[in-house]
Amino acid sequence: IEFIQGAELLIHNADFDRGFLDNEFALIGKPPLAEITTSIVDTLKMARDIRPGRRNSLDVLCREFSIDNSGRQFHGALLDAELLAEVYLAM
Repeated sequence: IEFIQGAELLIHNADFDRGFLDNEFALIGKPPLAEITTSIVDTLKMARDIRPGRRNSLDVLCREFSIDNSGRQFHGALLDAELLAEVYLAM
């Protein structure tokens, strides 16, 4: 919580992740994510606004913006965060 306190978070499909995080925070008596961070940017919502009616998964967005995701064999938090940062900047 100290690491993200007051930060702006970039999350792809924020509602999904926020649900999990809010549940975990509640279990340890902490406030929900929205009260800990300054703001949450949902890159999935951004992508849907830019590319309505199209698929907007992280892999699809990497292809769309010519971002090399060849090292992504499975879902991994660190690599996904790095790829999402590149996608965000490209959008």
